Amino acid sequence: MKHDMTYIHTWFADFEAEDHTITHSDVATTDLPAILVKLQRAGAMDLDKCYRGHFRKMALQSLFVSSESDYLSILRAATIAHAKAQIIEAFCQPDVHITQLIDAIDDIDEAVNLLSERLLEWHPPELENITLSITNAPPPESRMGDPLVQEFTLSVERLHELRSDIAASIVREMQALAPNISNVAGELLGARLIAAAGGLEPLARMPSSRIQVMGASKALFRHLKYKSKPPKHGLIFQHPLVRGNPVRIRGKVARLLAAKIAIAARLDFYSKEIYPDLMPQLERRISELASFTRRS
Repeated sequence: MKHDMTYIHTWFADFEAEDHTITHSDVATTDLPAILVKLQRAGAMDLDKCYRGHFRKMALQSLFVSSESDYLSILRAATIAHAKAQIIEAFCQPDVHITQLIDAIDDIDEAVNLLSERLLEWHPPELENITLSITNAPPPESRMGDPLVQEFTLSVERLHELRSDIAASIVREMQALAPNISNVAGELLGARLIAAAGGLEPLARMPSSRIQVMGASKALFRHLKYKSKPPKHGLIFQHPLVRGNPVRIRGKVARLLAAKIAIAARLDFYSKEIYPDLMPQLERRISELASFTRRS
């Protein structure tokens, strides 16, 4: 007579069952690190769904715990610790770090603009001369000698220096993580594209048509809803090849650039090989396009 052997994987033990009767069990200890290792092991998270409703009963029968309250307490601690470990692992990915750096640059730019406006209102360079010419009063001591104004000015300068340091860090990390994207789009624009896509993998899976208009969502939805002109480019307008060409061919240049960026992203994510010919090919194709447009 043939017996059906079933292997049951749980977060606290592995069981062998024959004809719905457990014949062997490999029970883990109640030590939290050991449970986390078991959860992170390949295939451990693919638990048997048909037995999930019986996990508590199986834990008691296998003497993993002595009561239901102990089971719930250990389960709660294990799931929280596992979730924390997954969050830390996700935020330690290089593309996530690049996203944080490019967001930091945007925050610094916004802060510098606000502080610079405040400094201009606080100590406008020409305001003292205008006031003196009207009142014929003797020139007062310059407010630039005010320690608060000096400290405010130094704070803005330190933010500029911090922005430069962050930009240099982005250049280094982009050259290590995505050299082909850096070659085609530039390090800062490539970092913005990775951030907008949600990571290097989503960018590698993205079609070039979406890369072309990424960052122009308002114009795209305005086109879809009100039938206005569709956007020709989004973030990639910052690229010199798009911005530096005549308006009549910017859409075609943006399409060519987006196609090369899509290829570069797939090379960086899947093959990890550097192809230095991507940029010369793109420049040659754009040069041919510009020459053809001038002739016509």
